[in-house]
Amino acid sequence: MTSSTTTNAEASGSLMKKLPTVLTVFRIVMGPVVAALVLWGATVTHSDPTLAGLIYALGFLLFVLAAVTDWLDGWIARKYDAVTPLGAALDHSADKVLITCILVALAYAALPMQLVVAAVLILGRDVAVAGLREGIAAQGKTLPVSQLGKWKAAAEMAGVAAFLAFQTAALLQQSAALVIGLFWGARLLLWAAAALALISGAQYLAALLKRQA
Repeated sequence: MTSSTTTNAEASGSLMKKLPTVLTVFRIVMGPVVAALVLWGATVTHSDPTLAGLIYALGFLLFVLAAVTDWLDGWIARKYDAVTPLGAALDHSADKVLITCILVALAYAALPMQLVVAAVLILGRDVAVAGLREGIAAQGKTLPVSQLGKWKAAAEMAGVAAFLAFQTAALLQQSAALVIGLFWGARLLLWAAAALALISGAQYLAALLKRQA
């Protein structure tokens, strides 16, 4: 192997080690960006439904792209042995920023009241668990992510994507079957996420109390 080939391989390896962090930062940035698109779309929903639908469509595409990076950055980090404590912390924060920004924007601009309740439960649980993690970290301990917590994260991601797709389909006057299907899909997924949020939150609290006993 020539020195040039070796240098190129090292440069490629170095780039791949940095890529997970870049993807994580992208996910953090997409939280406020998609939230801004939701709020913008809400301001023109009645005056220009087609424009609003296109805005929601862009928000949907960016959100799905950001959600995919949640899996991709972890896969790259493991494959190229680029897992670091900072990267893991940023990855966890990125998920929360992405979901929190968009759920708050949707709750303000578009969600029906029953889904606003689901969003409040999800976000309230996230704040409570973050406080638990901070408290236990101050004692030099960690609180590992539970399997239910992972399912909750998947359900809320899918639920937000389904609701953005519902808004897009409704505003762009797609078929009634598609619009209704997307709405009920979003409703079921977000309530499933809310239920899993409460259950997993109770699990975290029980685990913490057990450690303190």
